[in-house]
Amino acid sequence: MKKVTLSELGLKYNTDKASLFVYNNTTLKGHDYLKYYELFLKELKKEHFTLVELGCFTGASLKMWKEYFPKAEIAGVDLNPKLTSLEEDRIHFICSNAVSIELLQKLNKFKNIKCIIDDCSHAWSDQRRSFEMLFPILSSGGYYIIEDLECGSMGAYPNYPPTVLDSQIFWDYAADRMRILRVSESCNQIQYRPFFNQLPKHIQDIELSIDMSIIVPGSIIFRKK
Repeated sequence: MKKVTLSELGLKYNTDKASLFVYNNTTLKGHDYLKYYELFLKELKKEHFTLVELGCFTGASLKMWKEYFPKAEIAGVDLNPKLTSLEEDRIHFICSNAVSIELLQKLNKFKNIKCIIDDCSHAWSDQRRSFEMLFPILSSGGYYIIEDLECGSMGAYPNYPPTVLDSQIFWDYAADRMRILRVSESCNQIQYRPFFNQLPKHIQDIELSIDMSIIVPGSIIFRKK
C-alpha cells in the first residue's frame, strides 16, 4: 500500500500549510510547508506523544496531524471558545491565549509533548513570547516550529510593531547555533560568544538546549537536545 505523504494529507484536509488550498470556492497557493516538515517529523510517526498547535482556524491541520500521527494526541490552542466543536477522539481543544502563563497549566495534563507549532497571531512579539515560554516544556528530541515569520516584516499587523529584538531573535538563535556547532560543545561559550553571559538566564538555557535549527521559506524549525 502506498504511503500517504504529509503534503497529500494537507491537500486532503484543505490546510493552507499545503501547496494549494481552497478558500471561498477559489483555489489559492498555500505555504507549502509540509514537504519540509515531513523530512523531520516522519521519525515521530510510530511514537506516542502530544502535538500542540497554536492557532486552529478551521481545524483542518488538526485532522491532518491526527491521521499522519496515528498514536499521537493532538491539542489545538485558540482564543475562540466555539472551537470546542473540533474535539473528537485524540483531538483536544484548549481555549487560551498562546502567550498566557495559564496555557502552561492547561498543558500540564498532556504527556511527552514532542511537537509544538506556532500558527497563531504571526506577530513577532507573540512568537517570541510563546517560544520562550513553551520551548522548555518540549520533550528531548522534539520539534518547535514557528510559521509565517514574514508577516511581521511585511507590516501585516500594525498593532504589533516589530522591534529589533523581535525580528532578530529567531535568526540569531539559528545563526548562533550554527556557529557554535562548528566547535566542540565542551568549549567555553563565552570564549566563542562574548555576549552570551549577558543574556537572561532563561535565554541561555534555551540556546544551550537547541540541537538544530532549520530555516525554510516562511518558517523556522528547532529541534531540542
